[in-house]
Amino acid sequence: MVMLLPRKPSPPWSPEAMAMVVQAKVLSGNKLEQLVVRLQRYTGRSKEACWRFVIQYGLKGRAEHRRWTESEFETVREELVKHPVEEVARKLNRSPKAIRNMLMRNHLSVREIRCDLFSLESLATALHVRKSEVVAWIEKSWLPAEVTQRGKRHFYTITPEGLMHLYKHHQQDLLRRGMRNQALFEAYVQYCYSPKHTVGQQLLEVRRDKRERTAYLASQNADSSSDGGEDDEEVEDDDLQAESRQVAEADRRAREASSDD
Repeated sequence: MVMLLPRKPSPPWSPEAMAMVVQAKVLSGNKLEQLVVRLQRYTGRSKEACWRFVIQYGLKGRAEHRRWTESEFETVREELVKHPVEEVARKLNRSPKAIRNMLMRNHLSVREIRCDLFSLESLATALHVRKSEVVAWIEKSWLPAEVTQRGKRHFYTITPEGLMHLYKHHQQDLLRRGMRNQALFEAYVQYCYSPKHTVGQQLLEVRRDKRERTAYLASQNADSSSDGGEDDEEVEDDDLQAESRQVAEADRRAREASSDD
């Protein structure tokens, strides 16, 4: 009976090999094969072992970059009118960073798509208060806001609904904190940026109308081109009939001339 000896564990990969395999995240095709050959020469291991090493530590950690389709781009523009970036990202199975990068490449921003959103700075400037005062409202949960963190910085996005919540439920709190521009704040909320005056939904309707007009014009052009083809055929038929009449008339005159002779 043949006794199978236990397989010896492979020695660990060296730090130099680990540094080399990281390059696989940005390589493909022939360059990836060349990396495997370099690993094989450097470590003395088999080609199969080097490929397993590259797949396990190099390729599995590589992020997949899907191309953006035209329909996805339109979906992002329409969904961002009413929903935050994180929710739109979940619907499209994308990351919020991927959506922001795509918008940046197309020279767009969330604030341009949703014209009713304000930043901390824009709201503080409009109400003539310090930015720290607006931050205090947010931290006390008086003013609902979406907070995103990029590195060590915090970015705030404030909606008209959040502003209306602050106006309806915390007017007295604002007065106790010494807010001087109460009349300006009331006018700003009631007449400028209440939800019924936001333009996001209007932009969405305009985009849909534009697509409908484009489709209608395309169908009209197709109809006119087909009508033009029929008109051309009619013109050709008229020309043939005129030529036939001319030939018949010439033949009649020739017969009359021969009979006179």
